[in-house]
Amino acid sequence: MIGELEPKRIAASRVRYDVLAAGCSFAFLTYIQRQAFVAATPEIKDALDLNQEQMGYLASAFLVAYGIFQVPCGLIGDRLGARHLLTLLVLGWSVLTGMTALADRLPVEGAWPFCFLIGVRFLFGAFQAGAFPAWARVMTDWMTVRQRATGQGAVWMFSRLGGAVGPYLFLGLFLYFDTWTTPLWILAGLGVVWCAGFWPWFRNRPEQMRQVNFAERELIAAGRGAGAGEQGAGERGVGERGAGERGTVPWSTLFTSVNVWSLCLMYGFVGFAGNFITNLLPVYLADTRELPPRWVKGLMSMPLALGIISCLLGGFLSDWIIGLWGSRKWGRRFSGIIGLTLAGLTILVVPWVHSVWLLAVVLSASFFFNDLNIGPAWAACADVGERHVGTISGAMNMIGQFGGALGMSFAGSMLEGGHSELLFIVFACSYGLAACCWLAVDVTRPLIQH
Repeated sequence: MIGELEPKRIAASRVRYDVLAAGCSFAFLTYIQRQAFVAATPEIKDALDLNQEQMGYLASAFLVAYGIFQVPCGLIGDRLGARHLLTLLVLGWSVLTGMTALADRLPVEGAWPFCFLIGVRFLFGAFQAGAFPAWARVMTDWMTVRQRATGQGAVWMFSRLGGAVGPYLFLGLFLYFDTWTTPLWILAGLGVVWCAGFWPWFRNRPEQMRQVNFAERELIAAGRGAGAGEQGAGERGVGERGAGERGTVPWSTLFTSVNVWSLCLMYGFVGFAGNFITNLLPVYLADTRELPPRWVKGLMSMPLALGIISCLLGGFLSDWIIGLWGSRKWGRRFSGIIGLTLAGLTILVVPWVHSVWLLAVVLSASFFFNDLNIGPAWAACADVGERHVGTISGAMNMIGQFGGALGMSFAGSMLEGGHSELLFIVFACSYGLAACCWLAVDVTRPLIQH
């Protein structure tokens, strides 16, 4: 009709990027507090008269608990939403970060400090287990399909940034206070501050936040798989229940899914080898390589610093390949296969590298290639699982941590026995098996078919 005006298109709000920023700060905090203990391991080992094998068991206690509670936390996130769960988890592991310092008050004679630390590390792992499965739920609800791998890569990038900054932050506090206990209490307080900002602001789903307009809600919902945007009866109008009644998990389908098994086994092999740098590297550098503390902290941080780049790059590369080739299957596979193959080749040469600077390059390169796999792996969980992403990503991470626990126990025994060459050969083989697992992952076959 003449004179009739076309309706003005309203631009989509950008609250999803605020949520992504919150996720990045969350990941940064998670690894600051996780790596605080790892950074303190040489001082803890000496102060409490522990050996390398016991340090391996402490790493395994964390990883076992971290694995056991992955799926339960993922289920809770899928059913009830992440807001309350994430707040509870951060508060819990922050308190345990501080409580680690209490081991210094126990008599060194006997096994009291070691037993206390085993318990604290197990509980710390239990609380941290829900971190990334719960945040995978948030990312699936808040990010567009085409931004999933990039978004996950950004979150993991900040986790690596926290891991890289953590040792230097601990070292600075350690040198200032001349003790390893006070820095742990200070770093624990960061978690309380984060919760005070996150809980009052965040809501589980876009439709629950008034700042999100209709255009952004439509943009986020576009291109979802079957049932991804469904809300159960318990979710409509319930406000804070958030993710709500998302339906019963199809356990029989999940247990027979080639995609799920392939992702889990891939992450298990990666965990077996990759957890060495984030858990036992300081012990290896201090005892086997006999490097001074300054070099130990520096070599701890350099691989994680390169991981900052590769986490984002791997996710971006995955989404870019999907847009370029039009193949989501190979877009998810490519970064993982190439990255894990190169990670295995570089970790293989570690025992025969004698220059400290060249050792730093090799360790950093291995972790860089390792982390090219992160964004595509977690995005694949969202592609395959959609409304059950928390459960599937929890299962994947669970197997990854069980593999990591086995790997760290094996590594502790190998290092104590002086068999470091064999250790790194086994790590290289594990990376090769992980790369092969990606060939069976096809994200165009979701758990629940259209």
